[in-house]
Amino acid sequence: MLKKKSVRWIGIAFIFIMALALSACGQSESNSDQKAMEMGGKEIEIPYTSDGSTARSLVIAEVLKEAGYDVVTTPVPSSGPMYASVAQNSDAFHASGRFPNVDESYMQKYGKDLTVYDEEHFIDNARVGLAVPKYMSIDSIAQLDDEPEMAKEVDHKIQGTDPRNGVMKQTKAVLDDYDLDDWQLEEGSDEEMLKILEEKYKKQEPIIITGWQPHWLFDTFEMKMLDDPNHAYGNEKQHIDLVFNKDFKDAHPAAYTIATRIAKDWDEKDEKALMKQIFVDRKNAEQVAKDYVDNHDRKVDDWLSGVHQHKS
Repeated sequence: MLKKKSVRWIGIAFIFIMALALSACGQSESNSDQKAMEMGGKEIEIPYTSDGSTARSLVIAEVLKEAGYDVVTTPVPSSGPMYASVAQNSDAFHASGRFPNVDESYMQKYGKDLTVYDEEHFIDNARVGLAVPKYMSIDSIAQLDDEPEMAKEVDHKIQGTDPRNGVMKQTKAVLDDYDLDDWQLEEGSDEEMLKILEEKYKKQEPIIITGWQPHWLFDTFEMKMLDDPNHAYGNEKQHIDLVFNKDFKDAHPAAYTIATRIAKDWDEKDEKALMKQIFVDRKNAEQVAKDYVDNHDRKVDDWLSGVHQHKS
């Protein structure tokens, strides 16, 4: 049997070893937290689609500028160029990833060079599908071939956007799923689609468009999304996430931390208000974002907390 003194010293040694281990663990976590707050490279690019993600993209850019980064925001016509841009640039990310279905094809193409942050979503319920004005009687995609008069009035056409948008790729598959062989998906820019919608809406004429939410047009026009009983647009709710170049986090640790903090704390009501100012009230988009940052000091302080800013 061990003497009591020996047992006591073994116990003390064990406690000492455990204390060292816990200290090392804490030091490791501290070092990790510290690294996450380091600025890294100063130059950052944020590509964005005009109607889809202008507000949140420009707000993120303004907050990163407050931290000391040099940020370039680049409007692009559609999702395809946006994903390609981020995949090719280690200094880039975007705030427009629609998952799990809409942007799946882009992740298949560029995913090896990308990282999706989905621990928290920017937007939790981002619907995608076909939309019509509320003055139309149709309520479901399954009804498109059941109302021949309406189909004739719209010339069996669905007004879409740029073919490089994920919603366009999905809609082509949806037409096959519902056996809508007589229907045609019209291509165009977001601006062209909205111009046609506005013209038809003023005359109370029927029109079917590719639609997604959140989008300012649903607060400007009385619109409704058509039901999708076949779940052709996906069984799960779509959500919007940050998409980074795979090397971005290592190159710009603090910027990654700030962007993900904003994603966790983003308010969809704020986004709708900002989009209304930009697209309905026609205010300068950059100024709208700057005003938001200036008017939300507490939020911005939280987003920037602990960041080791560059010395000017």
